[in-house]
Amino acid sequence: MAEPSVGNTTGNGTTSEVEVGETAVPSSVPATGSGGPNPAASKTAEEFQYLLEKSQQLFAGLRDLPPTGRTWQPHFQRTFEVYTKLWKFQQQHRPILENKEYYGLKRWEIGEVASKIGQLYYHYYLRTSETNYLCESYVFYEAIRERQYFRDVLDAKSPALMIKKLRYYARFIVVCLLLNRNDVIKKLMEELTALVDEYTKVFKPSDAAEWNVVLSEISTFLEAEKKLAPVDFEGNILSVPNRLQIERTAKFDKDGTPKLKLQQAILVGNYQNQIKFSELTLDMYRILQSLEREPTSQAAGARPSSEMPAPIDKKEGDGAAEESGAVAGPGGAAEKGSTRRSNPQKYLLYRPTFAQLLLFVATSFKVGIVVNPRSKQSITSRFKQDMSDTSAMLLYLSADGSKRASKEQGDSGYTGGVATAVNYARKPPENKDADQTSLMHCLHPQDLVPFTRKPLFLIVDSTNSVAFKEFPKVFNQPLVCLLSPTEYPSTVKDTTQIGSLFTLFLHAPVKAFAFVSDTTEMSAEVWNKCVVQIQAIERTIADIFEKETSGLDKSYRRFLQDDFLRQFLVRFVLADAILHSHNSFKEAQHFPTSFPPLPASLSTTPELISKIQELTQIANVGNFYSFDAPPAAATAAPVAAGSEAQ
Repeated sequence: MAEPSVGNTTGNGTTSEVEVGETAVPSSVPATGSGGPNPAASKTAEEFQYLLEKSQQLFAGLRDLPPTGRTWQPHFQRTFEVYTKLWKFQQQHRPILENKEYYGLKRWEIGEVASKIGQLYYHYYLRTSETNYLCESYVFYEAIRERQYFRDVLDAKSPALMIKKLRYYARFIVVCLLLNRNDVIKKLMEELTALVDEYTKVFKPSDAAEWNVVLSEISTFLEAEKKLAPVDFEGNILSVPNRLQIERTAKFDKDGTPKLKLQQAILVGNYQNQIKFSELTLDMYRILQSLEREPTSQAAGARPSSEMPAPIDKKEGDGAAEESGAVAGPGGAAEKGSTRRSNPQKYLLYRPTFAQLLLFVATSFKVGIVVNPRSKQSITSRFKQDMSDTSAMLLYLSADGSKRASKEQGDSGYTGGVATAVNYARKPPENKDADQTSLMHCLHPQDLVPFTRKPLFLIVDSTNSVAFKEFPKVFNQPLVCLLSPTEYPSTVKDTTQIGSLFTLFLHAPVKAFAFVSDTTEMSAEVWNKCVVQIQAIERTIADIFEKETSGLDKSYRRFLQDDFLRQFLVRFVLADAILHSHNSFKEAQHFPTSFPPLPASLSTTPELISKIQELTQIANVGNFYSFDAPPAAATAAPVAAGSEAQ
């Protein structure tokens, strides 16, 4: 694989490329002669050293940026600009920089710069939720491995350099995990395992146990993912799209009400025993992908020039350049593409305390409005605005339940909710009331009431989700709570550690259907038919929502206008319909609920039940389900595998 190169933006808005071979000397710098050091070459080395130190200084400053808000963008932009110059500079002047007489640039140093750029793109993805930046991160990480920049690190006999290599592998695995590149992850895990063994054997470090924990977490995480996905007859995992692919224009804004858009999303993982990797639980991992669109074939469609000062171009081995994106001018195609593809800004909180969680909720409430990045207002004035009435906030809670052991009078309704983490830095008093302690470290529905002044969409996956069933609706703003079952039948496998069944339904309903149908193996052909049938069912539910004129709370009509929230609502109804048809799900606590209550007719429509029965016939799992009457289309041919959702 050829080395990634940084495009150079020209005056007409197009991208020219710096294509310099590894052995070519730039014409602007004379070749070194035999008469001693070349002043021009020495100046080149000094300039590289300056850019390197500047880049390291800016990169270190990223740690001090606030985790919330939008004021981090200028610093990111400056950091990208310097790394762009640094990367192109080392490409243009590589022969001089590798010359020991001037600098003595080593391959691992090039790899470290490339790794930093990969980290920049990854963190920019975390800040913006735009998956194209995640792909750019993958490009650089892959180039490091393909070109073996860290190959000779062990020869340096430096444990610090070996740690850099190990961290690079761990970061690359995280990126591959988010891109579902399981084939690459398998190879990386083999290489990382060998590296950890070698690191332990050669240096006998004190952090050897920590690296073995990292290996264990990754392996456990990957194995847990496999347990909820059936395989074909050859043992290959049957896949399904994990991110939003279909955009369907809602038809609920004919009354002139401004269209609602999901702007902020806070994802909380607080199940004490759920498998996680790098502070990302399985539930969080699934939901965060459901809040993103699939990457485009070219990353350019989502890189506004104000945010990304330089594009990164991927080169094939034959030297032909494949543009990953040009910086478009104001109002150009790239900017328009970014608007169309915009994803909600996400905050990922692993086991936050109550104070930490409330801080992020309050910040999202305060800074949740889209502004023009080219506005002449100062950055401070631009972002000191409350979330607008057309911007919605999503709060996803995956957490253990917490409730009062015995309800007492005068408790003001604070009887429980979902657990938050406890800071054990200080030892609690021994005589502290355990019941009172659990209520203190708990998010109650009443805690969120002040934030319902703006549109709020709540998903609660917990053993005490019903605490939010009677949510206080004080303000006349859109408010919806989707609540998980509080128990599952004993005949259904326990998924406490490997992720919630309710979340799986919201993320990939075909996987959840296979799981409750005890299907661990099927042919790829049948699987594809099931995937297509699920898509057809989702379209049917969307049509039912649009036709529902009575009994549907206006909050749902507003939230259905957003692509991501509409998908969650559709899949919630799908989960409810499937579970009500399942023979093992009989008790009230086995089913999901919502606030405000959805009309019962949504999940019992004959057309919907008919399609679900067809699904059970395609998968040959009819013995797990009971239907009141055979479907009208039971004998009809299943939906063609090539059909696409609209």
